[in-house]
Amino acid sequence: MGLAENKQVVRSYFAAINRGDEEAILALTTDDFLFQTMARAPEWLLPKWRREDFAKVPATMSAMMKSPIQLSIVGMIAEGDKVAVEAETDSEMLNGKRYNNRYHFVFELHDGKMRELREYSCSHLAQTCFGAIEPSDPDKSAMAQ
Repeated sequence: MGLAENKQVVRSYFAAINRGDEEAILALTTDDFLFQTMARAPEWLLPKWRREDFAKVPATMSAMMKSPIQLSIVGMIAEGDKVAVEAETDSEMLNGKRYNNRYHFVFELHDGKMRELREYSCSHLAQTCFGAIEPSDPDKSAMAQ
């Protein structure tokens, strides 16, 4: 795949998040897909999620917000099979807090699908807004007080 095609895969991923389309997210990932945050704390941000849990995260996060999460691409750079994206979100939580995080994502693609995704963001803001996210069991997710 060329750089333009890889960037389009990433744009499709952001569109799927913004629609809350779990099936589309799954279709954009390889069977061995791995997501990880590059945070050092809190503990709930340390797990590495496989594709099934990863695809559930937007819905799990959106359930704690007044409206579904929307990620906006600010900038994008591609080289080889990697795409780097600067993105941001600005949402109001059900607990009244403002979740206005900024992100840097590094996507590694293979044959037109995402194989690995690393997220760099403000883990302090995520902790103070969300408390914890459990994509495999959204009922265990805990909003910060």
